[in-house]
Amino acid sequence: MSLFVLPKWLRPGTDLMSKAIIHDSKIINIITTTLSNTQNDYLVGNPEWNNGTRSDVVLEAKSSVLNLPPIIIEIQHTVNRLFMKRVINYSLEAFNRHKLDPIVLIICTDTLSDSVAKEVKTSDIPACYDFPSTGWAPNCLIVCKRRVLEYTDTMPLNPFIALTLFLTSRELTKNCSLYQDDPTMQYLYTLVSHFHQNRLGDQHITDILAQVLDTQDHEHTKILELIDQNSSPKTVAKAIKNLQSQNYAMKRKYTDMNLGPSSIPTNISTAIATATTTAAAAAVADPTISENIDVTLESVTPYERGMIFVENFKHTRMQKGFKRMDWSACYSKGIELKLFKYKSADVLRNQFNKYINQQKKNCQ
Repeated sequence: MSLFVLPKWLRPGTDLMSKAIIHDSKIINIITTTLSNTQNDYLVGNPEWNNGTRSDVVLEAKSSVLNLPPIIIEIQHTVNRLFMKRVINYSLEAFNRHKLDPIVLIICTDTLSDSVAKEVKTSDIPACYDFPSTGWAPNCLIVCKRRVLEYTDTMPLNPFIALTLFLTSRELTKNCSLYQDDPTMQYLYTLVSHFHQNRLGDQHITDILAQVLDTQDHEHTKILELIDQNSSPKTVAKAIKNLQSQNYAMKRKYTDMNLGPSSIPTNISTAIATATTTAAAAAVADPTISENIDVTLESVTPYERGMIFVENFKHTRMQKGFKRMDWSACYSKGIELKLFKYKSADVLRNQFNKYINQQKKNCQ
């Protein structure tokens, strides 16, 4: 089985990767089938609201005659009271635009705070909790890993369960997997692979900057909670909120530069359909991964970038039916792209074997 390893800046559950995945038509249908019992009736809408705020993803009905509510999707590391206030604001903005209350789906990738957890109830929708939303949304659904794992006993996985497991487990490699033959998981990791290959030639500084801002935002939120709990001066809280606003503005500028439907090949569904018939290409997150997520900057070193290029080169050849790796061609292409400076293809192969062995150890 090929060991495809994602760089940390494309970890499932991060803003960049999650938004890209949800732009795919098949993933949209998985979500809308579960939340509104309809397929092929939604498209990705404008996430910018009239008051200057912004949601992660907004799905809108393709036609107003369908009378379908918008769906607001938020990918959030920590779900707390401050975040829920933002969600309520997004919902009111959605109503002003569409004249329909939105369905809200929150994917909690790490921490569901006690203050929010004590208010939720189990939902009839798999993997979800219901958060009280009278007056601003027909449903406000919160997904977290603990709830998702309650629905992983049967195979194949419900597609919505597979999607939420993928986003909440945050696994970097395909091989640490209990669900490697599940077709939806195969689809998701092949989707990620295509997205990553398309970005290999891009400048990664935008992604690194987005990660820095995500980290700062998380720290600011924690500080605001402490201030709120200790009744600290309001002026300090205001200053921190202003700094958050600046971060959001910069993040909006940089994360949108190369993100959107064009980031993923238009023939991705065909490519995935082929991949899902090949169990060897399977991948899924490990549900036993630790809940303690490090929120410090996760940058990609030049060495890692070169090794990831080699793995994708090898993976692409296998998909095309080649049984042997062409190290000379891989070496020449990598040199052309200035991804490494090894003296020969043999040196590159030795370095890659060391890298793969280390990745395997990390999965144990």
